[in-house]
Amino acid sequence: MTTHNQNRTVGFAVLIIVAGVILLLNSLNIFTPDLSRIIVSWQMLLIGIGVVSLINSKEKVSGIILIAIGGIFLLAKISYLPVSVWSIFWPTLLIIIGVSLLYGHRNRMSKPLHSGDELSSGEKSDYLDEVAIFGGNEKQITSKNFRGGKITNIFGGSELNFTGAQLADGEHIIDVLYIFGGSSLVVPNDWDVQLDVVSIFGGFSDKRFKKLDPDAKKRITIKGLVIFGGGDIKSY
Repeated sequence: MTTHNQNRTVGFAVLIIVAGVILLLNSLNIFTPDLSRIIVSWQMLLIGIGVVSLINSKEKVSGIILIAIGGIFLLAKISYLPVSVWSIFWPTLLIIIGVSLLYGHRNRMSKPLHSGDELSSGEKSDYLDEVAIFGGNEKQITSKNFRGGKITNIFGGSELNFTGAQLADGEHIIDVLYIFGGSSLVVPNDWDVQLDVVSIFGGFSDKRFKKLDPDAKKRITIKGLVIFGGGDIKSY
């Protein structure tokens, strides 16, 4: 288990313990009814998961979105709002999405995908940078030294076929952001693919027929955020 996974496991273990303690105290009538209504709620659970995600993950967007969703609905629960909670929720979600896209674009421009000088045209083909907004695409990836990349689908979708590609040695990452969209990734069935995706009203599934002995020297991790969308990994 990697240090990242260990930290995440510890974080969620602490969250579960805290939730258990709160439920126990609530069962003993330690909290006042008003306080119980706030603390023992799905809104507070979302906020707690968001805080753990912020602490344990380098990708902060998912944590911020969880805290924002929980906070908005918690505010509507404990106080009177002159407008509908949904009229606040959607603009806030759009603002967060826009900021996350700008943040990701800035990181993409400021950080090279590997240490060294600017990538050559041949090296650029070893990295993926797919964007589908209000549309979709299909693409064959044929790099013989594939090193990961980014996929952004907003109200759009894509199918990316990696059966003609080969992974470079080492561990690589594909960062995904799906908002009302998603993608299907078709990979060779001997690839070692790991999932590290946060899903909010969505999901990401692994539908492969896996071989028992993948090449441990080559690994690709799918990580990122799915909101009202989905994705899957397939093998033929």
